[in-house]
Amino acid sequence: MTTNEVFFGLITAAIIALVIVLIWLALRVAETIKVTRKFIDTADQALQQTLVEVNDNLRNLKSITENVNTMTNDIKSFSGCVKDAGGEVKQLTGNIRRIGDTVQGLGIEAVASVVGLRAGLRTGVEVFLKNLFRQVGVK
Repeated sequence: MTTNEVFFGLITAAIIALVIVLIWLALRVAETIKVTRKFIDTADQALQQTLVEVNDNLRNLKSITENVNTMTNDIKSFSGCVKDAGGEVKQLTGNIRRIGDTVQGLGIEAVASVVGLRAGLRTGVEVFLKNLFRQVGVK
């Protein structure tokens, strides 16, 4: 064997080893690509499901927000009604107070009138009796 043959033999062995390594590397790269595609598909499905859930949550949040706004408006209306009712109760209380003052004034006037009437009747009866007894004594 000549040196050229040995050298060509070594080059051939190196090329065969390189081809084997490249085939093994290509198989590993292909396997890695398959695993990566499966991971991407799984991640995509998970993201799709998550996206659907996020959209549902956003719709529910919008509905909840609308309900809260409706309730807020209802509470504002209710507090306005309570405020109006409070004003009407205040006005009614003032009217009742005026009626009470009027009735009390009438009561005081009535008592004063009764006391005055009683005093007037008593005086009238006394005068009548005095005059009656005077006339009886004069006859």
